[in-house]
Amino acid sequence: MLQKIRWFLSLVAVLVVIIVAFQNQDAVPLTILFFSGEYPLTLLLLGCSGVSFVLGCLMTAWRIRSRHKAQIARESEAKKESEAKRAEATAKETSSTKKKSVVGNESAEASIGLDQEAT
Repeated sequence: MLQKIRWFLSLVAVLVVIIVAFQNQDAVPLTILFFSGEYPLTLLLLGCSGVSFVLGCLMTAWRIRSRHKAQIARESEAKKESEAKRAEATAKETSSTKKKSVVGNESAEASIGLDQEAT
């Protein structure tokens, strides 16, 4: 729904710019750096609007791209952290298993020793 409202407002804005541009067709003097001359105001208004639109699109694309890169970096960092936690848990499990086997071996050795003393 919000997307439809944006499209409608964008369309209205474009129509307003076109109407204003074509209602002002007088020639106006223009000097930009080394260029000077008289140009129709319609051309200048439409040209400025077009340049503004292109710059706005480029800025929006740049922001979307930087947000996407940041999201990928966050996901990569989270994945590395989860892998580190998983490796740590595996290491703890392995060390506790070794401790259990050592304790088991000690009790087995003790029982063997008792059996040997009895014989």
